[in-house]
Amino acid sequence: MSWRFRQSFKILPGLKLNLSKTGLSASVGGAPFTLNLGPRGLYGTASIPGAGVSFRHRLSGESDTSLRPRSHGLPTSIKPDEFPDLPSNIPPASDSSLPPLQEIRSASTELLTSESLSELKSLVETARQERDKINSELSEAKREEVRTSERFKSWNDGFLLKILFKNAFGVRKGQAEIAFARARELEEQLGLTTISTQVELAKEQADPFFRLRDDFTALSECGAIWDIEAERATDKFRERTVAGTSVNRKRVRFALESCELIQWEQAVPYLQNANGGEIFLYPGFILYRASRTAFSVIDFHDIKLATAAVKFHEAEPVPSDARIVGQTWAKTNKDGSPDRRFAGNSQIPIALYGELTLKSDTGLWESYMFSNPERLERFVKAWNAFVACFDHRISLVVSQGEAAPSEPEPGSPRNPQLVRTDIHFECEKCGQPIEVNAEAAGQEFRCPGCGEKLVAPEIPV
Repeated sequence: MSWRFRQSFKILPGLKLNLSKTGLSASVGGAPFTLNLGPRGLYGTASIPGAGVSFRHRLSGESDTSLRPRSHGLPTSIKPDEFPDLPSNIPPASDSSLPPLQEIRSASTELLTSESLSELKSLVETARQERDKINSELSEAKREEVRTSERFKSWNDGFLLKILFKNAFGVRKGQAEIAFARARELEEQLGLTTISTQVELAKEQADPFFRLRDDFTALSECGAIWDIEAERATDKFRERTVAGTSVNRKRVRFALESCELIQWEQAVPYLQNANGGEIFLYPGFILYRASRTAFSVIDFHDIKLATAAVKFHEAEPVPSDARIVGQTWAKTNKDGSPDRRFAGNSQIPIALYGELTLKSDTGLWESYMFSNPERLERFVKAWNAFVACFDHRISLVVSQGEAAPSEPEPGSPRNPQLVRTDIHFECEKCGQPIEVNAEAAGQEFRCPGCGEKLVAPEIPV
């Protein structure tokens, strides 16, 4: 016996990401239907396997990424005398006359996504919504399965009731079978809506990315990593300090992990965030996730990376891998001598730390501090090398899961064997835009819009 309890659901067979020198490309599905994400927007392509015929239709508007800036942060040489002093955590400020507190926090996830990646976010969001919907129904179906199974089993294991009440026993058996079938069908549908991500990296991009990941792993092993949650200028006279800035910080963890939104076999760099969303570094884009339902995708080229070395007045234990570059007093005079008016005014170390800030024009703003600035410097160099190895734009993916040919360098001769030639025309009756492969020239087929009989034109010479 067969049941169909849920008549409509979206099947998302897979997400393919391809990173090469020309940029990031993305497609969902394969023949006979593929969604292609490119610089001119989102297209759906329906193809006839083996026939060389495909129909293409625009599903979203065009996005222009030609003016996107390319800004890379530069690593900082570690010269302690050139960097400002920072005191320890901001003390509770009951005095409103002190300088205002500046919270370091990214904007809403609705604003953070790069324009060039908005369609990619929509594809991932569609899969998440469908999975959440089916998961909710599946949880309810499993509860019903347990309930009906127990009711049926209680009579089936006995002898008297199933003989005396045959009709009622049959009803219980039917309910248990239907509940079982419904749960299995929802499990099958859940599998069909899972985006299994395939990431293909060209050799020129794979090596820089995995070097970035290796240097990130070394960075994650710093004795201490802090998320800087807030900062403010100090009132040196009233706070009795020689430092110019106070910070609020919290210990966080960096590691190689995976995010269920983008299922890839490789673990990627994960940056824990104490004051906002988690950050995952995927090839070609950054995933910022504030919650299971709120996330953004950001182009690496949209990130402005800044690093600095700071001399931190450490009132807490100094991490084992940090370098102490001086001493100061918890309360100091203008000349750096201890303020004798404070009882128990102790001497504290000045440690050299590294600071990393990530910003974007869309509103990303996160800042971290590391006990080992040399490891941070190596990571930033690896970041810049990776970002420089691919272009910022998104390139179209050829339908049917094929890899798009790379674009030649400006001014270089084009190899005609590497250029894919497609024929673009419209149905004369309904105006349906149609694209067919070059080898389909002269073939007859029906217009997908109105059913009119058409013949693919020859390639113009």
